[in-house]
Amino acid sequence: MQKRKRMQIIREELDKNGIISIDDLAKQLEISASTIRRDIAELEENHVVRRIRGGAIPVANKTSHELPFSTRTDIFKEEKARIAEAAKQFVHENDTLILGAGTTTLAFAKTLSDLKPLYVATSDLMSALELSTFSNIELTVLGGALRHYHHSITGYFAEQMLSQIHADTAFMGVDAIDFNLGLMNFSTEDVAVNKLIIKAATQTVILCDHSKFDSIAFANICGLERIDVLITGREANPVYLDRLQELGVKTLVV
Repeated sequence: MQKRKRMQIIREELDKNGIISIDDLAKQLEISASTIRRDIAELEENHVVRRIRGGAIPVANKTSHELPFSTRTDIFKEEKARIAEAAKQFVHENDTLILGAGTTTLAFAKTLSDLKPLYVATSDLMSALELSTFSNIELTVLGGALRHYHHSITGYFAEQMLSQIHADTAFMGVDAIDFNLGLMNFSTEDVAVNKLIIKAATQTVILCDHSKFDSIAFANICGLERIDVLITGREANPVYLDRLQELGVKTLVV
């Protein structure tokens, strides 16, 4: 495939998804990953993209935009599956769990069919649908307003339910992590729910793929000192992992 055509496709994927994966593009275009890396390096030199581990994002600014749930599900799928499997070690028989919204927490929800019994509350419609098929789980779905295209449940009623819940462990995804600002979300509605999820749980485990360290979202959830464990993929930049260690954040890299 000619270079000009490859560049056009890369730009189109960035416009459509807000992020590109080197491995996914290599498969789609049936070319080597090294060729895609060279193309991305050239685009970065021309200030079109900013490289992140395993892919690239638009260079416009560091503040990313929120992608639809259906798009996020297909990004870094293998990494999210590893994170989800690793998170199971923090679940024990008869535990009460709260699952926040997001594609990585959905991947985690899919792993819970063989752990019993469990009591689970979730603010994520897709996780609720997945968990509803598991006979070992007593499921509570938070009521409230549904965010279209993102499948999270927010608002007054969800917040009131969370204020009456206590859980052993909360499992949450985030939209961005900044070492000064902490955990961040694009949606202020999700922020309110996530703050209450953390408050309701004895322990909070954050599930995040490596790309979350390369962006800033709109609203703060909490500082890093409020979380107990962070699980991320081995694709994460070692500089970020060292920084987490310096800050005393218990980090599991898988």
